[in-house]
Amino acid sequence: MGITMQPMLTTSAPSGGNWRYEAKYDGYRGLLKISAAGDVSLISRNAQPLENTFPEITEFAKSMIENLKEHLPITIDGEIVSLTNRFRSRFEYVQKRGLSKKAELIEQAAAKKQCQYLAFDLLVFKGESLTSLPYTERKRALSDLMKELGLPMAPDPMAHARIQYIPDTSDFHALWNAVKRFDGEGIVAKKKDSRWAENKKTAEWLKLKNYKKAAVFMTGYNMANRYLTIAVYDRGQIKEVGSVSHGLGEQERNAILSIVKQYGTETKPGEYTIDPSICMTVHYLTIHYGTLREVSFVSFEFDMAWEDCTYKHLLLHSRNVHPDLQLTSLDKVIFPKSNKTKADYIGYLNEIGDFLLPFLDNRALTVIRYPHGSGGESFFQKNKPDYAPEFITTIRDDEHEHIICSDYSVLLWLANQLALEFHIPFQTADTTRPTEIVFDLDPPSRSEFPQAVRAANELHRLFEQLGLLSFPKLSGNKGIQIYIPISKNAFTYEETRLFTSFAASYCVSLFPDLFTTERLIKNRGGKLYIDYVQHAPGKTIICPYSTRGNEIGTVAAPLFWDEVHSDLAPSNFTMEAVIKRTKELGCPFESFFRQPQDKQIKAILDHLKEIDRSEN
Repeated sequence: MGITMQPMLTTSAPSGGNWRYEAKYDGYRGLLKISAAGDVSLISRNAQPLENTFPEITEFAKSMIENLKEHLPITIDGEIVSLTNRFRSRFEYVQKRGLSKKAELIEQAAAKKQCQYLAFDLLVFKGESLTSLPYTERKRALSDLMKELGLPMAPDPMAHARIQYIPDTSDFHALWNAVKRFDGEGIVAKKKDSRWAENKKTAEWLKLKNYKKAAVFMTGYNMANRYLTIAVYDRGQIKEVGSVSHGLGEQERNAILSIVKQYGTETKPGEYTIDPSICMTVHYLTIHYGTLREVSFVSFEFDMAWEDCTYKHLLLHSRNVHPDLQLTSLDKVIFPKSNKTKADYIGYLNEIGDFLLPFLDNRALTVIRYPHGSGGESFFQKNKPDYAPEFITTIRDDEHEHIICSDYSVLLWLANQLALEFHIPFQTADTTRPTEIVFDLDPPSRSEFPQAVRAANELHRLFEQLGLLSFPKLSGNKGIQIYIPISKNAFTYEETRLFTSFAASYCVSLFPDLFTTERLIKNRGGKLYIDYVQHAPGKTIICPYSTRGNEIGTVAAPLFWDEVHSDLAPSNFTMEAVIKRTKELGCPFESFFRQPQDKQIKAILDHLKEIDRSEN
């Protein structure tokens, strides 16, 4: 069975009662097959084996075989993705894995950033082909199977399950708004009575993509492949961002060819370069390491100066945000020692938001605003200001109307207000109990940061002995914070205080000359403060990936444990450096929400309570 049934591209969604709609994800198409004998294979659209390239999906499928025995053999159609939210996959992670050949590198990549398989069609069930059945019947059969297996019934980047379900809906507008809000790839419209067929591109499946617009200028033309080279202006340099041919009509193409031959330079036979002058608007899907993907020509912009086609403008408009969002004073320097502007800061949040937003989501936010930039006057803001636009979402408590930051529109609006620090409570807005345990390791000064490294490693050693998984993070200033994930409503703050008090006191007892739990700075005697008291109701902590309001703009960056050593330097974790490391390494907290340590924490608490009872 091939996998070449492909939807046709459309510029408008079909309407009417005969259509269903699914979110479309940017990844690798693949067939997941499990034989009657329990052999698992993952096959690409080009009939290439992928089971060793995505071992986490293969292994998860194998773990379900016992529950699938009555239904084998089966074949599922779906997409291999790397979810960053419910509607968006980062194609570059999937592609990087797809290009990997060495088993060791694949294993390392899978350990740091796991992929998911999103199932949207069932082709073979109990050895019987379902391809001749209408789409709605195949979808119903797949839905029943996924429910029976207890798998997520909608894509969820926080779920442990590597196989998840893509639901369908009759409400195009609600789905399209969600795809736009979360910057998904698009939507696939499928006729209810459509059959699945091999080697077919069909108008019964239509894809509508969530394209963005960019202003670019032409720098070259290749007569052989008929592609234009396009670029933008970036701080005095011309930066190529890709090429375009799709969407150009013969009239536009002939006009370009005439101009290129008259004013361009033929560097190779049939290959021309030309000085910047011809500006145009293009559509594109995503930006992949500085290059536009899936580019198509929209129109020439004869009234535009090529110097106005900037990389800064490209990045700032690379997300779908609310039309009422206004970004102002973009050239204002807000981190003076690193000479970073407001545009640089907004660009950072634009790039890092996929990692930042899951921690901000559904939490009562407190921000620190710096109206004149870092190093200047600052103030805490807990309440939504009266002038905030309607798209700013909030939650009320007894004292405040807190902003909830769950999408790029809110995030970039806050950035435009020069909120340089994002502080969040230890619980989500729908509970009064913690969803994580955090230790804050606070050395006396920046120069004594090695004390924080020492304390972090000692706590890590203790947690490993207790069977606990923990996650380190820079505070962004002079300390380190250690997180332990727990499930919502699993423990009260009183219970977590019993554990945090024990861990901090134990560490101090081992190294009384190095560490302390003394709250008053004057009484610490130059020792590192292990702050466990801050983990409490009403308290907050700097959010992972938030910048700090120092003059450099360093980041509260998550770390891998093998990075916590004597060479670790917080000053190296600038906005640019953090963007680069997430692209190369992924997020160290990638599995954080999927690995609650409830069982281990409960066992420790039971033991501590037993000791307390025996002593009293």
